[in-house]
Amino acid sequence: AICRAIHERYAPPRFNPWNEVECGDHYARALASWGMLLNLSGFEYHGPKGHLGFAPRLTPENFRCAFTAAEGWGTLSQTRTPHAQQNQIQLRWGRLRLRTLAFQLPEESSTKSLQVQVTLNGHPLPCRWNRKGSRLEIQLEPETLLQAPATLTVHIQT
Repeated sequence: AICRAIHERYAPPRFNPWNEVECGDHYARALASWGMLLNLSGFEYHGPKGHLGFAPRLTPENFRCAFTAAEGWGTLSQTRTPHAQQNQIQLRWGRLRLRTLAFQLPEESSTKSLQVQVTLNGHPLPCRWNRKGSRLEIQLEPETLLQAPATLTVHIQT
């Protein structure tokens, strides 16, 4: 609905549809709309710090989206059941340096029984984790460099 309202605000027969004043003159609509994907996925990325995070706001129990980073791109998928959550990052091209990850957990999940396992291409990765409210922050030890194709899986038992 938001994307449609933005589109309709600039009637193409009367105005240049690629010149959205809110985004600065001569800014492409496709790039402005990219912000919607970032917001819906709760995407966080800080290349120099090696940080990647997601907090899907749309169907968090079965979510999938694309992401881009400084030196690579891929997909994130998230599935939830009443007592588990799995986040899978598939790097499809390039490389991705990771030191920390962050994910949104269901509000009702228990902190006491939380278990976190991280694997890269099926091999366990050592990590430490910390929960702050419904946010799970994971620190990989040591820093990890993903080279495409690569699959990093975070399995969270709540």
